[in-house]
Amino acid sequence: MTKAGVRLRPTVEREKLYHLVLDLRKQGLSYNQIIRRIQADHGISLRKSHISDWVNGKHRPFGYVRDFDATPRPELAYVVGVNMGDASMSKSKNYNYKIKLRVIDKDFAEEFSRCLSVILGRVPPRVKWHEKTHAWHTEVSSMLLYNFLGQDLKRLTPTIEHCQLCKSAFLRGFYDSEGSITKRHLFVYNGELSKLELVRRLLGSMGIETTGPRLRLEKGGMVSIKGHFYRVNKNNYSVYVRARSLLLFTIKWDSS
Repeated sequence: MTKAGVRLRPTVEREKLYHLVLDLRKQGLSYNQIIRRIQADHGISLRKSHISDWVNGKHRPFGYVRDFDATPRPELAYVVGVNMGDASMSKSKNYNYKIKLRVIDKDFAEEFSRCLSVILGRVPPRVKWHEKTHAWHTEVSSMLLYNFLGQDLKRLTPTIEHCQLCKSAFLRGFYDSEGSITKRHLFVYNGELSKLELVRRLLGSMGIETTGPRLRLEKGGMVSIKGHFYRVNKNNYSVYVRARSLLLFTIKWDSS
């Protein structure tokens, strides 16, 4: 099914072909026309049975890849918020797509694990302590979720702003990752202004007053994280929740 001498990624190839077939079918092309188009454009030969099963929903092309429902919901909004902060994503040479979290707060790791279990329809990923990193680790492998979370902020915004619960869940995930409170001073930090501007707009829609974003640390400066010093590779900014809005912030947080 591939051009001679070209090594394609089996799972990724099936995903692309699947969506291409559905798009061409929506354009009114017959099965034979779809076969000829894909052969001409991509050098890949498909059988009518493949196309029929995909179009009629009898089979999905993802093989071992766990399905993922991108329907907006609070658990997905929370994962989006965490992924914009402490979570990380990686892809191995074997095309293993991982979403990972390493944090010192066990409750935080367990909530992230719970939300992953809801959106992927599986048991919660294990949360375990790693002495070497002095952190709680949890991770999951999902190509489809990896691709979803890898979209730009504009494409993720409809999920974040789907409803009031989604807005609150996103903010909770982002603040769990990037927030810091000392006495009555609540800040959230990030190196991307677009994210902080979205956070401030969402808080404002809930009646929570903020200031910023303001420059916290310039690129090239040093910051202490868990007792270790790291050089900052981009400007870092902060948004501050006014003291008179802290109670309302807490209420909105608890309601999510």
